[in-house]
Amino acid sequence: MASQQFTDRVTRLEAELIELQAEVHASRGGVKNWRRAVQKYAGDEDLLNVFREAEQLREADRKRTGQSGPQE
Repeated sequence: MASQQFTDRVTRLEAELIELQAEVHASRGGVKNWRRAVQKYAGDEDLLNVFREAEQLREADRKRTGQSGPQE
């Protein structure tokens, strides 16, 4: 009897795992999700202003600490 209950429980858990994996895969939207984010915000003036201000802050920090720009 206990063996059958165990088998039933494993079967239910396996089915639930398959459902959860499908949900996770669907929510990720695929492997190339970062490209959608780039497209979504391309040309967004508010975001571009944030990037400009961040660059100004980084440059001010570099001047304050005597560091040069980004190393490539």
